[in-house]
Amino acid sequence: MKKFFLLLTFFSSLTIYSQSISVEAHEHDVNPNCCMTLLDDIGTEITVSNLTNSSVDIKVSREVISSTPGTINYFCWTACYGSQTSVSPQSKSFAPQQIDSISFQVHFDNLGLEPATASIKYCAFIESNPSDSACTIVNYSVNSTASLEQNTFSSYFSDFHPNPSSTISFLEYKLNYYDVAEIIVTDILGNVIHNKNIFGRSGVLRIDFSDIKNGLYFANIILNGELHSIKRLVINK
Repeated sequence: MKKFFLLLTFFSSLTIYSQSISVEAHEHDVNPNCCMTLLDDIGTEITVSNLTNSSVDIKVSREVISSTPGTINYFCWTACYGSQTSVSPQSKSFAPQQIDSISFQVHFDNLGLEPATASIKYCAFIESNPSDSACTIVNYSVNSTASLEQNTFSSYFSDFHPNPSSTISFLEYKLNYYDVAEIIVTDILGNVIHNKNIFGRSGVLRIDFSDIKNGLYFANIILNGELHSIKRLVINK
């Protein structure tokens, strides 16, 4: 009986540790304070790893454990799919020991409902052997009280870099939950040479100045319809 138990334990361990892939969510508890996306919903990425010494084709899936009615959730894997898709139509090829931390993106949109929650199980599996899989659970929450109290920081805009610039320059930003922003770049005479709306709660703006002349320019940051700040930029080619 003892030998049988040891043998059973061995095979149980083998089953656990012989998985060909692993998954790990970057955030398991997702809310607007940590995890706003450029699509103005909340979400996170899930790292998928090929643990084998062979090339494999991997698909992903989701299973809704619970979700507030009237909300939606969806995922991206080689492409972004609608909320009706639960298994990725396409697979992604992984080289031996390859790790991908950005391709599996998961999203939750409360569509204005507050409070709203969801608990979703996400899995990755070998296309040729779906039973060879690994899963993780992500919990989403949007709470009106928490959003109002914890999203009252001042919106932030960095200086341009590089500065001076010859072609491309970057500007980081982080917006309060309800802020709307726009950047208007002018020359020293006030002529508008570039205009861009800012989407998402945080990110990096990439602006191409390759078609303008050398000189001093000003970036007017418009926040909620009012001038927030002015950034100087020198173009020197």
